[in-house]
This record gives sequence, structure tokens and C-alpha cells, in this order.
Amino acid sequence: MTYSDEAELEPVLAPFVSEGLAGSDKVLYFTDVTHPAIVTGLLRAWGVGPDAYIADGRLDVRQMETTDPDLLVDQLADAARQARAQGYRALRVTGEMSWAVREGTARLAAYETKVQTLFDTGLAMGICQYDRRLFQPVVLAELQRIHQGRDMDLEFDGALLRIRRTVHPPGIRVEGEVDANTLGELNKALASAVLRQPGDVHVDLGEVSFIDLSGLRALVDTAARIGDGRSLVLDPVPEHVLQLIKLIGWDGTPGLRLRGGDPR
Repeated sequence: MTYSDEAELEPVLAPFVSEGLAGSDKVLYFTDVTHPAIVTGLLRAWGVGPDAYIADGRLDVRQMETTDPDLLVDQLADAARQARAQGYRALRVTGEMSWAVREGTARLAAYETKVQTLFDTGLAMGICQYDRRLFQPVVLAELQRIHQGRDMDLEFDGALLRIRRTVHPPGIRVEGEVDANTLGELNKALASAVLRQPGDVHVDLGEVSFIDLSGLRALVDTAARIGDGRSLVLDPVPEHVLQLIKLIGWDGTPGLRLRGGDPR
């Protein structure tokens, strides 16, 4: 994930850590420039309640002892094997990537390739935290390529809904169900996308299995407010969602485009 300030971490890292702890995973949180005590405080503020998990070893918040990419991957692989031997389903790991500014982009690319190989085994899953204030856009674009075209930026990952940032086209991808329980996360993701993207904001609804009227209202309200000659572009849109929007008459909302149609 990429972020511009620590407030953007919560909607991604809080569920990633808390769902792992509530399930059957072990969680490892690596810090670089941030003191582990600060991270522990953030987790408390996010409602994760880390203390009991740290005490029993299920949650490990530690500062990196090395920034050598090869050694880091070896450490993660060892930790993943140890977690499996201890009876956990997998290791969830997240860490600050600011160390790569010192190591250089070539070694960073090598690290990302190697660590993805570990994640592909199923022994571990991870979120790498990239501060956009530290990394050049060209570096982040290269990392996007290394990740095989998948979106690195997980905005929200819940039991019924997943929201990711997209780069090409710029916006978000929504997967799963949108209802009263997940509406707040959709609103957060839409607001964030509008703020960070100066042009049109694209919303991929292709993997939405259900969306209620409150979810549709969030989309059309965002389109109506976007302003500055911009549009909220819904593309792709499942047929049942498209027909509902048209039935209600919301397809005529100013600022809304459906499936690449003309702006209203």
C-alpha cells in the first residue's frame, strides 16, 4: 500500500492485523523509522487491543535488525515456517519500506520479487507500506509492474467487502457486498479517491455481488459533488446494478458516467 500520512494506514492495517489475530494467523509488524511503542499505541487507538496478543507471542512488533533485502526475506521465511510449526495457519506481516530509500531501488525491486515468491507459497501474506512522501512515482510504478499488474493498495479488506486503489485507470475497485455494514468503508474510499485524483475518478464495480440503495446513493452523491469538470466513471458495472441505477433515474446524475458513456 502507498500512503501520504499515517491516517491512511488505519483502514488498511487495522483490519489486516485484527482479522489475523481474531482468526488463526500470527502477525509480525516490522518498523524502520517508527519506534515499536508508537505502533503499539496506534494499534490500541485503532481498537486492535495488542497487549494480550503481544504477551502470548501471537503479535510481534519489532524494529528491523537489518535492511539487507536478502536477509530480510530469509528472516520472513524463517518466521513463516516457525508460525506454521506453532500451529498457525499462516504469518501475516506488514512493514515500513522506508529502509529502501537508503538501500536503493535496484535492491528494493529484488526484495519485492523474492518476498512475493514467499507469499505465493501460502505460508505468509503481507502488506508493504510505501510512504509516497519518500518514493518517486516512477519507483512505485515499477513496483506495480513487479506485482504482476495487481493493485498493491488495499484500502479495506473485510469478510464481505474488499476495496482496492487502482492506478490504471485511477480510482478504486470494489469487490463483494455493499450494505449498511460496509457503507462507511465505501464512503471513505470514495472520498480518498476524489482527494488524491485530480481528474476523473474510476470505480470498478465488476466484482460487486450486491449493493443496496444506500451504496448506490453514495456513488451518485460523490458524482454530484466531484465538480471541477470531473466525472465519477462507473466501469465495469454489473448488469443488475446498471439496470437498477437506470430504473431509479440516477443515470442522469451530473458528474456520473456509466460504462464510458458521455458525461451528464
